[in-house]
Amino acid sequence: MLIHFPSALFPMDFVCSFLGFYTGNISFVSTSFYAMAGGVALGALAIIAGVADLITVVKDKPTAVKKVLIHGGINTVVIIAYSVLAYIAYKQYPQLTADSLSKIIIKGCLVTFMIVGNYIGGSLILKDKIGIEK
Repeated sequence: MLIHFPSALFPMDFVCSFLGFYTGNISFVSTSFYAMAGGVALGALAIIAGVADLITVVKDKPTAVKKVLIHGGINTVVIIAYSVLAYIAYKQYPQLTADSLSKIIIKGCLVTFMIVGNYIGGSLILKDKIGIEK
């Protein structure tokens, strides 16, 4: 259940960052910050849960381990990169400013990268039956 939060909050952060940049409305900037912070916090918990799941995958489905490691690696890189962005924004808090265009592009790339990782995760569930009780 934890994986759904970063998957929703990071795209929300991206959209609100763009809207804050485009309109100059500080409400979008604040919403973007809170969405990013929530995504990072819950993403860190999702990584811990994923490592715990990895232990059962190694034991029950050793053929899927490579795909699990790719999925986990992609999403871990996204969480780490977003953690850096959140820390940079946190240093400005509470006087948040709109993100630069380059930061918005980075966020867009991270969201795209996350979607690829999530696709692989969905494939693990649907094709490899990981996490599905028999």
